[in-house]
Amino acid sequence: MVREFSQVSSNWRSSETAQLYLNRHQIPVIWDIDTRALVRHIRSVGALRGVVATDGTAAEQLIREAKSLPKMAGQELASRVSCNRAYSWDKGSIELASAPWTEQSASTPPETRRFRVAAYDYGIKQNILRMLIDHHCEVLVVPAQTSAEEVLELGPDGVFLSNGPGDPEPVDYAVENIRKLIGKVPVFGICLGHQLCGLALGGKTFKLKFGHHGSNHPVQNLLTQKIEITAQNHGFCVDPDSLPSSDVEITHVNLNDHTNEGMRHKSLPLFSVQYHPEASPGPHDSHYLFTQFTDMMQEVRR
Repeated sequence: MVREFSQVSSNWRSSETAQLYLNRHQIPVIWDIDTRALVRHIRSVGALRGVVATDGTAAEQLIREAKSLPKMAGQELASRVSCNRAYSWDKGSIELASAPWTEQSASTPPETRRFRVAAYDYGIKQNILRMLIDHHCEVLVVPAQTSAEEVLELGPDGVFLSNGPGDPEPVDYAVENIRKLIGKVPVFGICLGHQLCGLALGGKTFKLKFGHHGSNHPVQNLLTQKIEITAQNHGFCVDPDSLPSSDVEITHVNLNDHTNEGMRHKSLPLFSVQYHPEASPGPHDSHYLFTQFTDMMQEVRR
């Protein structure tokens, strides 16, 4: 959605116009609208359901269709986007080849991998998997509804809980599995994984008025007192006041609205963050959390 859509491709690295790229991938674009007015409206009334149509359907009909769409609250979507069967992942981060605009995938040699990680797929991003490989992990991705018992049978050094869509509260099967895993193996969660950790620890989640989306969200790391510029994409949040303070420590806070962005268990090897550290848009050590995870696995192994 843009105010003005450019028909010109002028970047020296581009190979086609934005219009041709979007046509090829069948991605719709809304343009020639007052985007600032739209932002002000959403800030006032919150996130809205919507319909995009190009066939001339009357506005009244489209409004009725939009209102008939299910609300995000109460939607269990993780199982819909998860993989159907477990699979191994062995590709590392994208590395630039000799030409600065050419990308090639790198892999970490098996002999350098020190930790076995079972990664729950609630809608996992491939760059998270690449980061785990970069940190010398052997990664096995498992479907969202895989039982804790099945995961433990794999003999993992740690368990990763991925990002994903929807409301975390209906994902009760994941909450139950996490409770069974806590204290048995190190656990690291991102985004939806963070919210599920909050529920597993006895906390509650709530829907944000219009969510956190895109880049440049300032988050303070309360452990280091550093400010991290983060990428985010979520509509729900863990209520920090609902967490048992005797067991859980808040580690990160959003500086825009002071919502919870990270936590860790005070005595057990579990921590999580709400933002996406592998998609850092600004000053941010994306390796910090993944290193923390491997350090935790190393400590437990001892």
